[in-house]
Amino acid sequence: MEVSIILRSKNEKNWLAYSLTEIYKQKFKKKFEVILVDNDSKDGTKEFIKNNFKKVKIINYKSKIFYPGESLNFGVKKSKGKFIAFISAHCIPKNENWLVTLYNSISRNKYIAGVYGKQEPLDFSSPQVVRELTYLFGNQKKIQKNDPFFHNANSMIKRSVWDKIKFNSEVLHIEDRIWANKVLNLGLKIIYQPKASVLHYHGVGHDSNFSRSLNISNLLRKEKIQEIKNERIIAMIAIKEPFILKNGDYLLNSLLNELCNLSFLKKIFIFCNDKKLPKKFNSKKVLFLKRHDSIDKDYLGSDYFLKESYKKFIKKKYMPSHILVVEEIYPLRPKNFFLKLKNEISNNFDSIVPFVKVLDHNLWKLNNETNSLEPLFKTTLPSKIVDHKVFKEIKGIGTLTRSEVFETSGRESDRIKPLFMHSKYDFRISKPIKIS
Repeated sequence: MEVSIILRSKNEKNWLAYSLTEIYKQKFKKKFEVILVDNDSKDGTKEFIKNNFKKVKIINYKSKIFYPGESLNFGVKKSKGKFIAFISAHCIPKNENWLVTLYNSISRNKYIAGVYGKQEPLDFSSPQVVRELTYLFGNQKKIQKNDPFFHNANSMIKRSVWDKIKFNSEVLHIEDRIWANKVLNLGLKIIYQPKASVLHYHGVGHDSNFSRSLNISNLLRKEKIQEIKNERIIAMIAIKEPFILKNGDYLLNSLLNELCNLSFLKKIFIFCNDKKLPKKFNSKKVLFLKRHDSIDKDYLGSDYFLKESYKKFIKKKYMPSHILVVEEIYPLRPKNFFLKLKNEISNNFDSIVPFVKVLDHNLWKLNNETNSLEPLFKTTLPSKIVDHKVFKEIKGIGTLTRSEVFETSGRESDRIKPLFMHSKYDFRISKPIKIS
Protein backbone atom coordinates (compact mmCIF):
# COMPACT_ATOMS: atom_id res chain seq x y z
CA MET A 1 0.00 0.00 0.00
CA GLU A 2 1.53 3.30 -1.08
CA VAL A 3 -0.74 5.84 0.62
CA SER A 4 -3.22 5.76 3.50
CA ILE A 5 -5.68 8.66 3.67
CA ILE A 6 -6.94 9.28 7.20
CA LEU A 7 -9.96 11.41 8.04
CA ARG A 8 -11.14 12.36 11.52
CA SER A 9 -14.83 12.98 12.13
CA LYS A 10 -17.51 13.53 14.72
CA ASN A 11 -21.05 14.04 13.43
CA GLU A 12 -19.87 15.19 10.00
CA LYS A 13 -21.87 12.89 7.74
CA ASN A 14 -22.92 15.67 5.37
CA TRP A 15 -19.36 16.95 4.87
CA LEU A 16 -18.02 13.42 4.40
CA ALA A 17 -20.36 12.98 1.44
CA TYR A 18 -18.43 15.71 -0.38
CA SER A 19 -14.91 15.01 0.85
CA LEU A 20 -15.07 11.26 0.11
CA THR A 21 -16.65 11.82 -3.30
CA GLU A 22 -13.69 14.04 -4.26
CA ILE A 23 -11.13 11.69 -2.70
CA TYR A 24 -12.31 8.79 -4.84
CA LYS A 25 -12.07 10.96 -7.97
CA GLN A 26 -8.32 11.47 -7.48
CA LYS A 27 -6.01 10.79 -10.43
CA PHE A 28 -3.55 8.73 -8.42
CA LYS A 29 -2.17 5.64 -10.14
CA LYS A 30 -0.71 3.94 -7.08
CA LYS A 31 -2.73 1.98 -4.54
CA PHE A 32 -4.30 3.90 -1.66
CA GLU A 33 -6.72 3.20 1.18
CA VAL A 34 -9.13 5.47 3.05
CA ILE A 35 -9.55 5.24 6.82
CA LEU A 36 -12.16 7.12 8.84
CA VAL A 37 -11.36 7.62 12.52
CA ASP A 38 -14.82 8.33 13.92
CA ASN A 39 -15.26 9.79 17.39
CA ASP A 40 -18.57 8.21 18.37
CA SER A 41 -20.77 10.09 15.85
CA LYS A 42 -24.50 10.18 16.55
CA ASP A 43 -25.68 11.53 13.18
CA GLY A 44 -25.62 8.23 11.28
CA THR A 45 -22.09 8.73 9.91
CA LYS A 46 -21.06 5.09 10.12
CA GLU A 47 -24.26 3.80 8.53
CA PHE A 48 -23.97 6.38 5.76
CA ILE A 49 -20.37 5.39 4.99
CA LYS A 50 -21.19 1.67 4.99
CA ASN A 51 -24.04 2.23 2.53
CA ASN A 52 -22.36 4.69 0.14
CA PHE A 53 -18.57 4.32 0.48
CA LYS A 54 -18.02 0.64 1.13
CA LYS A 55 -14.23 0.80 0.59
CA VAL A 56 -13.72 3.11 3.56
CA LYS A 57 -12.33 1.42 6.66
CA ILE A 58 -14.10 2.75 9.76
CA ILE A 59 -12.21 2.85 13.06
CA ASN A 60 -14.07 3.73 16.24
CA TYR A 61 -12.32 6.19 18.52
CA LYS A 62 -14.29 6.91 21.69
CA SER A 63 -13.06 9.61 23.99
CA LYS A 64 -14.93 12.09 26.18
CA ILE A 65 -12.05 14.50 25.61
CA PHE A 66 -10.89 14.65 22.00
CA TYR A 67 -7.12 14.55 21.63
CA PRO A 68 -6.31 15.13 17.94
CA GLY A 69 -2.82 13.63 18.14
CA GLU A 70 -4.10 10.50 19.83
CA SER A 71 -6.78 9.98 17.18
CA LEU A 72 -4.23 10.46 14.38
CA ASN A 73 -1.80 7.98 15.94
CA PHE A 74 -4.69 5.55 16.36
CA GLY A 75 -5.52 5.82 12.65
CA VAL A 76 -1.91 5.48 11.51
CA LYS A 77 -1.49 2.30 13.60
CA LYS A 78 -4.40 0.76 11.68
CA SER A 79 -3.08 1.86 8.27
CA LYS A 80 -0.72 0.18 5.80
CA GLY A 81 0.58 3.00 3.63
CA LYS A 82 4.20 4.12 3.26
CA PHE A 83 2.85 7.66 3.18
CA ILE A 84 0.04 8.97 5.35
CA ALA A 85 -2.28 11.73 4.14
CA PHE A 86 -4.45 13.60 6.65
CA ILE A 87 -7.55 15.54 5.69
CA SER A 88 -10.32 16.85 7.93
CA ALA A 89 -13.75 15.41 7.29
CA HIS A 90 -15.08 18.89 6.45
CA CYS A 91 -12.28 19.64 3.97
CA ILE A 92 -12.89 19.00 0.26
CA PRO A 93 -10.04 18.42 -2.24
CA LYS A 94 -10.27 21.22 -4.78
CA ASN A 95 -9.33 19.12 -7.79
CA GLU A 96 -8.41 15.60 -8.92
CA ASN A 97 -4.66 16.17 -8.51
CA TRP A 98 -4.72 16.89 -4.78
CA LEU A 99 -3.34 13.51 -3.70
CA VAL A 100 -0.68 13.13 -6.42
CA THR A 101 0.55 16.68 -5.73
CA LEU A 102 1.06 15.94 -2.04
CA TYR A 103 2.70 12.61 -2.90
CA ASN A 104 5.12 14.02 -5.48
CA SER A 105 6.16 16.77 -3.05
CA ILE A 106 7.27 14.33 -0.36
CA SER A 107 8.18 11.01 -2.01
CA ARG A 108 11.18 12.14 -4.06
CA ASN A 109 13.36 13.64 -1.32
CA LYS A 110 14.60 11.72 1.72
CA TYR A 111 15.02 14.94 3.73
CA ILE A 112 11.33 15.91 3.49
CA ALA A 113 9.36 14.75 6.54
CA GLY A 114 5.99 16.20 5.67
CA VAL A 115 4.06 18.40 3.28
CA TYR A 116 0.95 20.46 3.90
CA GLY A 117 -1.30 22.09 1.33
CA LYS A 118 -3.33 25.20 0.82
CA GLN A 119 -6.70 25.77 2.49
CA GLU A 120 -9.21 27.99 0.73
CA PRO A 121 -12.54 29.34 2.01
CA LEU A 122 -15.83 28.40 0.49
CA ASP A 123 -17.98 31.22 -0.82
CA PHE A 124 -20.24 30.96 2.22
CA SER A 125 -17.35 30.94 4.69
CA SER A 126 -17.40 33.80 7.19
CA PRO A 127 -15.39 36.97 6.54
CA GLN A 128 -13.07 36.01 9.41
CA VAL A 129 -12.26 32.72 7.68
CA VAL A 130 -11.63 34.42 4.31
CA ARG A 131 -9.18 36.82 5.92
CA GLU A 132 -7.44 34.14 7.98
CA LEU A 133 -6.99 31.50 5.29
CA THR A 134 -5.88 34.05 2.70
CA TYR A 135 -3.19 35.33 5.04
CA LEU A 136 -2.00 31.91 6.22
CA PHE A 137 -1.99 30.00 2.95
CA GLY A 138 -0.38 31.92 0.11
CA ASN A 139 0.38 30.96 -3.48
CA GLN A 140 4.15 30.47 -3.16
CA LYS A 141 5.67 27.07 -2.43
CA LYS A 142 7.92 27.06 0.65
CA ILE A 143 10.62 24.75 2.00
CA GLN A 144 10.67 25.17 5.77
CA LYS A 145 13.89 24.50 7.65
CA ASN A 146 13.12 26.47 10.83
CA ASP A 147 9.44 27.44 10.64
CA PRO A 148 7.40 24.69 12.39
CA PHE A 149 4.02 25.72 10.99
CA PHE A 150 2.20 22.61 9.78
CA HIS A 151 -1.50 21.80 9.48
CA ASN A 152 -3.08 18.35 9.55
CA ALA A 153 -6.35 19.47 7.96
CA ASN A 154 -4.52 18.91 4.66
CA SER A 155 -1.15 17.18 4.84
CA MET A 156 0.98 14.11 4.16
CA ILE A 157 3.84 12.59 6.17
CA LYS A 158 6.19 9.64 5.79
CA ARG A 159 5.42 6.58 7.88
CA SER A 160 9.15 6.10 8.46
CA VAL A 161 9.25 9.51 10.17
CA TRP A 162 6.08 8.82 12.17
CA ASP A 163 7.63 5.56 13.42
CA LYS A 164 10.28 7.71 15.13
CA ILE A 165 8.19 10.75 16.07
CA LYS A 166 4.50 10.29 16.75
CA PHE A 167 1.97 13.03 17.38
CA ASN A 168 1.62 14.33 20.92
CA SER A 169 -1.42 12.55 22.34
CA GLU A 170 -1.90 14.76 25.40
CA VAL A 171 -2.54 18.18 23.86
CA LEU A 172 -5.90 19.57 22.71
CA HIS A 173 -4.44 21.67 19.87
CA ILE A 174 -1.38 22.22 17.60
CA GLU A 175 -0.29 18.58 17.68
CA ASP A 176 0.78 19.14 14.07
CA ARG A 177 3.11 22.04 14.90
CA ILE A 178 4.61 20.22 17.87
CA TRP A 179 5.38 17.29 15.57
CA ALA A 180 6.82 19.59 12.89
CA ASN A 181 9.11 21.29 15.40
CA LYS A 182 10.53 17.93 16.47
CA VAL A 183 11.24 16.74 12.92
CA LEU A 184 12.89 20.06 12.03
CA ASN A 185 15.19 19.61 15.03
CA LEU A 186 16.33 16.35 13.45
CA GLY A 187 17.49 18.27 10.37
CA LEU A 188 14.50 17.27 8.23
CA LYS A 189 12.35 19.73 6.25
CA ILE A 190 8.69 20.63 5.80
CA ILE A 191 7.17 21.70 2.48
CA TYR A 192 4.21 23.97 1.91
CA GLN A 193 2.65 23.07 -1.46
CA PRO A 194 -0.18 25.47 -2.46
CA LYS A 195 -1.11 23.37 -5.51
CA ALA A 196 -2.45 20.68 -3.17
CA SER A 197 -5.48 22.69 -2.14
CA VAL A 198 -8.64 21.91 -0.19
CA LEU A 199 -11.80 23.91 0.46
CA HIS A 200 -12.26 24.51 4.19
CA TYR A 201 -15.40 26.26 5.35
CA HIS A 202 -14.06 27.34 8.74
CA GLY A 203 -10.60 28.62 9.58
CA VAL A 204 -7.81 27.63 11.95
CA GLY A 205 -8.64 30.40 14.44
CA HIS A 206 -11.31 32.94 15.36
CA ASP A 207 -11.88 36.67 15.25
CA SER A 208 -14.78 38.46 16.91
CA ASN A 209 -14.49 41.78 15.05
CA PHE A 210 -16.98 40.99 12.30
CA SER A 211 -17.17 44.38 10.55
CA ARG A 212 -13.38 44.69 10.33
CA SER A 213 -13.11 41.13 9.06
CA LEU A 214 -15.83 41.77 6.49
CA ASN A 215 -13.98 44.76 5.07
CA ILE A 216 -10.70 42.86 4.87
CA SER A 217 -12.29 39.78 3.30
CA ASN A 218 -13.99 41.90 0.65
CA LEU A 219 -10.66 43.50 -0.21
CA LEU A 220 -8.94 40.13 -0.40
CA ARG A 221 -11.62 38.71 -2.66
CA LYS A 222 -11.74 41.84 -4.80
CA GLU A 223 -8.07 41.39 -5.70
CA LYS A 224 -8.88 38.01 -7.22
CA ILE A 225 -11.88 39.17 -9.25
CA GLN A 226 -11.34 39.83 -12.92
CA GLU A 227 -13.54 42.51 -14.40
CA ILE A 228 -16.18 41.11 -16.70
CA LYS A 229 -16.07 42.78 -20.10
CA ASN A 230 -18.24 40.47 -22.17
CA GLU A 231 -21.21 38.83 -20.48
CA ARG A 232 -21.90 35.34 -21.72
CA ILE A 233 -24.81 33.81 -19.84
CA ILE A 234 -26.09 30.24 -20.00
CA ALA A 235 -28.96 28.62 -18.10
CA MET A 236 -29.07 25.28 -16.29
CA ILE A 237 -32.19 23.38 -15.23
CA ALA A 238 -31.99 20.05 -13.38
CA ILE A 239 -35.11 17.87 -13.43
CA LYS A 240 -35.56 14.43 -11.91
CA GLU A 241 -39.16 13.84 -12.90
CA PRO A 242 -40.86 16.44 -15.11
CA PHE A 243 -44.23 17.83 -14.03
CA ILE A 244 -47.12 17.20 -16.39
CA LEU A 245 -50.24 19.36 -16.32
CA LYS A 246 -53.78 18.09 -16.56
CA ASN A 247 -53.95 18.94 -20.26
CA GLY A 248 -50.85 16.86 -20.96
CA ASP A 249 -48.42 19.77 -21.35
CA TYR A 250 -45.19 19.94 -19.41
CA LEU A 251 -44.95 22.51 -16.66
CA LEU A 252 -41.52 23.30 -18.09
CA ASN A 253 -43.10 24.56 -21.31
CA SER A 254 -43.88 28.13 -20.22
CA LEU A 255 -40.51 28.53 -18.50
CA LEU A 256 -38.60 27.38 -21.59
CA ASN A 257 -40.59 29.67 -23.87
CA GLU A 258 -39.68 32.62 -21.67
CA LEU A 259 -35.99 31.65 -21.50
CA CYS A 260 -35.73 31.05 -25.26
CA ASN A 261 -36.96 34.60 -25.89
CA LEU A 262 -34.15 36.14 -23.83
CA SER A 263 -31.65 37.56 -26.30
CA PHE A 264 -28.81 37.66 -23.74
CA LEU A 265 -29.11 33.95 -22.96
CA LYS A 266 -26.70 31.93 -25.13
CA LYS A 267 -27.72 28.37 -24.27
CA ILE A 268 -30.13 26.44 -22.05
CA PHE A 269 -29.00 23.11 -20.62
CA ILE A 270 -31.63 20.74 -19.24
CA PHE A 271 -30.43 17.73 -17.25
CA CYS A 272 -33.14 15.08 -17.25
CA ASN A 273 -33.40 11.35 -18.04
CA ASP A 274 -36.99 11.52 -19.28
CA LYS A 275 -36.87 10.33 -22.91
CA LYS A 276 -40.12 12.03 -23.96
CA LEU A 277 -39.16 15.48 -22.75
CA PRO A 278 -36.66 16.38 -25.55
CA LYS A 279 -39.26 15.53 -28.18
CA LYS A 280 -41.59 18.22 -26.81
CA PHE A 281 -39.17 21.09 -27.35
CA ASN A 282 -37.57 22.07 -30.63
CA SER A 283 -35.10 24.90 -30.20
CA LYS A 284 -31.44 25.22 -31.10
CA LYS A 285 -31.00 27.14 -27.91
CA VAL A 286 -31.98 24.15 -25.76
CA LEU A 287 -29.72 21.17 -25.17
CA PHE A 288 -30.88 18.10 -23.23
CA LEU A 289 -28.31 16.10 -21.29
CA LYS A 290 -28.62 12.97 -19.18
CA ARG A 291 -28.13 13.03 -15.43
CA HIS A 292 -24.98 10.99 -14.82
CA ASP A 293 -25.17 8.53 -11.93
CA SER A 294 -21.60 9.25 -10.82
CA ILE A 295 -22.52 12.80 -9.72
CA ASP A 296 -26.28 12.47 -9.24
CA LYS A 297 -26.46 11.48 -5.56
CA ASP A 298 -29.23 12.70 -3.25
CA TYR A 299 -26.81 13.08 -0.35
CA LEU A 300 -24.65 15.51 -2.34
CA GLY A 301 -27.46 17.91 -3.16
CA SER A 302 -28.53 19.75 -6.30
CA ASP A 303 -25.77 22.37 -6.24
CA TYR A 304 -23.09 19.69 -6.27
CA PHE A 305 -24.77 18.03 -9.25
CA LEU A 306 -25.04 21.34 -11.09
CA LYS A 307 -21.46 22.49 -10.54
CA GLU A 308 -20.02 19.09 -11.44
CA SER A 309 -22.19 18.92 -14.57
CA TYR A 310 -21.04 22.41 -15.48
CA LYS A 311 -17.37 21.45 -15.19
CA LYS A 312 -17.89 18.18 -17.05
CA PHE A 313 -20.11 19.24 -19.95
CA ILE A 314 -20.26 23.03 -20.27
CA LYS A 315 -17.21 24.94 -19.07
CA LYS A 316 -14.61 24.18 -21.75
CA LYS A 317 -16.88 24.44 -24.76
CA TYR A 318 -19.04 27.43 -23.85
CA MET A 319 -16.90 29.39 -21.33
CA PRO A 320 -19.76 31.43 -19.85
CA SER A 321 -19.27 34.42 -17.56
CA HIS A 322 -22.43 33.66 -15.54
CA ILE A 323 -24.69 30.71 -14.82
CA LEU A 324 -28.45 31.16 -14.48
CA VAL A 325 -29.99 28.32 -12.47
CA VAL A 326 -33.76 27.92 -12.54
CA GLU A 327 -35.94 25.28 -10.91
CA GLU A 328 -39.02 23.99 -12.64
CA ILE A 329 -40.89 23.62 -9.33
CA TYR A 330 -41.08 27.41 -8.89
CA PRO A 331 -43.70 28.41 -11.49
CA LEU A 332 -44.27 32.05 -10.42
CA ARG A 333 -41.96 34.95 -11.27
CA PRO A 334 -42.35 38.74 -11.50
CA LYS A 335 -42.62 40.35 -14.93
CA ASN A 336 -39.24 40.75 -16.66
CA PHE A 337 -37.61 38.90 -13.76
CA PHE A 338 -34.73 37.42 -15.77
CA LEU A 339 -33.92 40.77 -17.36
CA LYS A 340 -33.77 42.31 -13.88
CA LEU A 341 -31.31 39.61 -12.81
CA LYS A 342 -29.11 40.31 -15.81
CA ASN A 343 -29.18 44.08 -15.23
CA GLU A 344 -27.85 43.59 -11.69
CA ILE A 345 -24.57 41.99 -12.86
CA SER A 346 -21.66 43.71 -11.15
CA ASN A 347 -18.09 42.98 -10.14
CA ASN A 348 -19.16 43.79 -6.59
CA PHE A 349 -21.21 40.59 -6.31
CA ASP A 350 -20.76 36.88 -7.05
CA SER A 351 -24.45 35.97 -7.05
CA ILE A 352 -27.76 37.72 -7.56
CA VAL A 353 -30.32 35.97 -5.38
CA PRO A 354 -34.10 36.51 -4.92
CA PHE A 355 -35.35 37.04 -1.36
CA VAL A 356 -38.78 37.22 0.24
CA LYS A 357 -39.64 38.55 3.65
CA VAL A 358 -40.66 35.99 6.28
CA LEU A 359 -43.99 37.21 7.59
CA ASP A 360 -44.33 34.63 10.37
CA HIS A 361 -43.71 35.58 13.98
CA ASN A 362 -42.56 33.34 16.83
CA LEU A 363 -39.64 31.73 15.06
CA TRP A 364 -37.44 29.22 16.88
CA LYS A 365 -34.21 27.39 16.16
CA LEU A 366 -32.81 24.15 17.58
CA ASN A 367 -29.59 24.31 19.58
CA ASN A 368 -27.78 21.11 18.57
CA GLU A 369 -25.55 21.15 21.63
CA THR A 370 -28.38 21.34 24.19
CA ASN A 371 -31.03 19.73 21.95
CA SER A 372 -33.44 22.47 22.98
CA LEU A 373 -35.37 25.16 21.13
CA GLU A 374 -34.27 28.78 21.36
CA PRO A 375 -36.30 31.78 20.16
CA LEU A 376 -35.08 33.41 16.99
CA PHE A 377 -37.85 35.97 17.18
CA LYS A 378 -40.88 35.93 19.46
CA THR A 379 -43.58 38.51 20.15
CA THR A 380 -47.28 38.82 20.94
CA LEU A 381 -47.57 42.14 19.10
CA PRO A 382 -49.29 42.34 15.69
CA SER A 383 -47.19 42.40 12.52
CA LYS A 384 -48.27 45.99 11.79
CA ILE A 385 -46.28 47.10 14.83
CA VAL A 386 -43.37 44.65 14.83
CA ASP A 387 -41.01 44.09 11.94
CA HIS A 388 -38.41 41.39 12.65
CA LYS A 389 -36.71 41.86 9.26
CA VAL A 390 -36.12 38.16 8.60
CA PHE A 391 -35.74 37.12 4.97
CA LYS A 392 -35.34 33.83 3.13
CA GLU A 393 -33.72 32.96 -0.17
CA ILE A 394 -35.88 31.59 -2.97
CA LYS A 395 -33.09 30.57 -5.32
CA GLY A 396 -35.35 28.30 -7.31
CA ILE A 397 -37.10 31.07 -9.22
CA GLY A 398 -33.74 32.06 -10.69
CA THR A 399 -30.22 32.79 -9.43
CA LEU A 400 -27.38 34.28 -11.45
CA THR A 401 -23.82 33.38 -10.38
CA ARG A 402 -20.32 34.15 -11.66
CA SER A 403 -18.92 31.06 -13.38
CA GLU A 404 -15.64 30.92 -11.40
CA VAL A 405 -17.64 30.89 -8.16
CA PHE A 406 -20.22 28.46 -9.51
CA GLU A 407 -17.67 25.77 -10.37
CA THR A 408 -16.48 25.75 -6.75
CA SER A 409 -19.60 26.32 -4.67
CA GLY A 410 -22.59 26.21 -7.00
CA ARG A 411 -24.99 29.01 -6.13
CA GLU A 412 -23.54 29.48 -2.63
CA SER A 413 -21.79 32.77 -1.94
CA ASP A 414 -21.71 35.44 0.75
CA ARG A 415 -21.06 38.22 -1.80
CA ILE A 416 -24.64 38.42 -2.98
CA LYS A 417 -26.89 41.08 -4.41
CA PRO A 418 -30.40 40.49 -3.00
CA LEU A 419 -33.46 40.98 -5.18
CA PHE A 420 -36.46 41.48 -2.91
CA MET A 421 -39.68 39.83 -4.06
CA HIS A 422 -43.27 39.73 -2.88
CA SER A 423 -43.95 36.72 -0.65
CA LYS A 424 -46.43 35.33 -3.21
CA TYR A 425 -43.49 34.20 -5.35
CA ASP A 426 -42.41 31.82 -2.62
CA PHE A 427 -44.63 29.13 -4.10
CA ARG A 428 -43.11 25.74 -4.74
CA ILE A 429 -44.58 22.51 -6.06
CA SER A 430 -43.19 19.88 -3.74
CA LYS A 431 -44.04 16.62 -5.49
CA PRO A 432 -45.07 15.44 -8.97
CA ILE A 433 -48.83 15.86 -8.91
CA LYS A 434 -51.13 16.78 -11.74
CA ILE A 435 -52.35 20.35 -11.43
CA SER A 436 -54.97 22.21 -13.50
